[in-house]
Amino acid sequence: MLGLAWPGSAFAQVQPADLVGTYNGSQMEVGTGLRLEADGRFEYFLSYGAMDEAARGTWEATDSGIALTSDPVNAPRFELVGIDAAAGGALDITLEVAEDIPLQLFEAGVRLTDGSGMPAMFDKDRVSFKIKRGGQPVEVMLAFPLYQIASDPVPVPAGTRAMHFRFVPNDLGTVAFDHQILRRDGDSFVLERFDRTLRFRKEQPGDEVEGDPQETEAK
Repeated sequence: MLGLAWPGSAFAQVQPADLVGTYNGSQMEVGTGLRLEADGRFEYFLSYGAMDEAARGTWEATDSGIALTSDPVNAPRFELVGIDAAAGGALDITLEVAEDIPLQLFEAGVRLTDGSGMPAMFDKDRVSFKIKRGGQPVEVMLAFPLYQIASDPVPVPAGTRAMHFRFVPNDLGTVAFDHQILRRDGDSFVLERFDRTLRFRKEQPGDEVEGDPQETEAK
């Protein structure tokens, strides 16, 4: 899915000319690049294993480096679509996902009245939590760990034995940077992302960044 791009946006301002250019942050197992335009616009991409993401928006110089702010993003979300009440000793969680996204990449968790948690990855078409005598599930959470997406806790009404959810991808893979600081470290800008330290170094004429951010789409 393409990120939003508003060329000539009133929110973009002219930025220092010495920072303008294309930056390469690729390292082992990670392909990533950043482009800073003179009119204050930026483009970013990252490919890490099975995960691809991108962003476009505005950038500005700060005392410590640069700050990135994405164009508006319609974030992915989890929706509760149904609840079933029935006798039994288990709570079943089902999740509808798009055909091109494997259900096995998602996780569900249940919190009980005693404060304990029961996490599990989806297998086949559902997650089934066995509820011990005297236990009562009070909240359910869903997550898409690959993209670090998690739902808010969803209350579980008393007597519930099945809950049905839907994952709405919206702008999945488009990053909603909100004044994200990339600190300057020597001749590089540093971004902490997915437990990796990315160092973006400015490309010299004739160099190329594999996966040009201008040609990259967030999937």
